[in-house]
Amino acid sequence: MNTNDLKNFMMVYQERSINQAAKKLYITPQGLSKSMKHLENEVETILFERTKQGVIPTASADYLAGKAQDLMDQITEMEACFRQLTVQKQVLRIGSACGILNVVPYQLIMDFMEKHQDIEVHWAEYYNQEVKDKIASSELEYGFIVGENEDSKMTERKIASLPILILVYEGHPYYERESLSIEMLRGEKMLVMNEHFHMNEEFRKLCIEHNFMPNIIAKTSDGTSLSKLCRQKASLAVVPVFTVEALNLDGMRAIPFTDEMKWDVYTTYKKENEKFESIKAFDNFVKEWGKSHALSMFNRR
Repeated sequence: MNTNDLKNFMMVYQERSINQAAKKLYITPQGLSKSMKHLENEVETILFERTKQGVIPTASADYLAGKAQDLMDQITEMEACFRQLTVQKQVLRIGSACGILNVVPYQLIMDFMEKHQDIEVHWAEYYNQEVKDKIASSELEYGFIVGENEDSKMTERKIASLPILILVYEGHPYYERESLSIEMLRGEKMLVMNEHFHMNEEFRKLCIEHNFMPNIIAKTSDGTSLSKLCRQKASLAVVPVFTVEALNLDGMRAIPFTDEMKWDVYTTYKKENEKFESIKAFDNFVKEWGKSHALSMFNRR
């Protein structure tokens, strides 16, 4: 079965129109119709009913679409893997989850590029899950993420563990406390990072483990916004320690949890790629960089 025919089929199936699908595929409607006819002959069934308004998928088309999407995803991944293998010694694509630069600075990337000028390095920041997904799909070779990568096909190594704190505004009953337990937040109005951030998931999980759902009244993608809302006495806020270090805490206090809640940073890459020269070189560089910059940076209390 021709993979181009399958790609064309999926576009027609999604667009419900030969003309619209042809535009997106940058081919002529006649060429696309010929491709669909070839596929129908190959599978020996009618895939689309033609109408003046467009095309209507048959039951056979529905079945093929369900199977073809998984196959096309596999083909796309294989193509990416082949490209990755071709340039494994010359190219390294690195992704960092949002916030990682507060722990693993871009200077690390620059130092590596200076030392390994034979490797073309590309770096970008993404949401946490995006980094995992892009490594899994071979769009990235190496990633820095928050929290464990539970995919068994991935290698991971913890390089940092930072405390999570609670911002409490002046005048709140907890303002003078030296520490807070998760149980003390039952019923409290809370400000948290949004669902793109691992800390959101960890906070919710910890609350559920203590048999209550957190009363989250606002979510944001910016730790500074959390502090502003807390200072306005909207509610308490959950933040990592590095956010606090950059804040003016006038009218607020950052209070530690008594419960175990950490902002853990991991390196991750595919196990099957562990022999890539660029990955080995960078992973070793990260290890040595961590030693030379002292673990005090990686494990703030």
